[in-house]
Amino acid sequence: MQRRKVGSAFFLAVGIYGLVFSRAIPLGRWNEPGPGVFPLALSALLCLCGIVGLIPGISGGKQEAGVSWREILGARGLPLRIAVLTAAFIPLMGVAGYLASSILYLFSLLLWVSRYPWRTSLIYSLLLGVVSWYLFARFLGIELPRIGVWIL
Repeated sequence: MQRRKVGSAFFLAVGIYGLVFSRAIPLGRWNEPGPGVFPLALSALLCLCGIVGLIPGISGGKQEAGVSWREILGARGLPLRIAVLTAAFIPLMGVAGYLASSILYLFSLLLWVSRYPWRTSLIYSLLLGVVSWYLFARFLGIELPRIGVWIL
């Protein structure tokens, strides 16, 4: 399988995933766009890039040597970890609310991906989670999911 095809298939898969979950977020109106417009547009662009890369002749360039799945997963473990954590974060936000899920997401990224010590990961994730919540919810007035024990 060619590297370009693998990357294009990944873009298409992530774009479809984003399209499915971004439909649950309100789009708003043309004159007052809601919070769902950006994820929907980004997901559509990812799908478009994935489709263009999969159609032979459009993406151009030289033929690349084939690679195996073992090579792809072995050499690219870090981006795969980030993708798995992000894919788990999106539905978790609807269940646990923004604050709890963002703290857990940041803690997982710092601990599992960046390899920070657990105490440092905990402090940074708490700090960044609360600051981002304050910035979006209080300062900018954006309505965030407020489910769970973290209702403030």
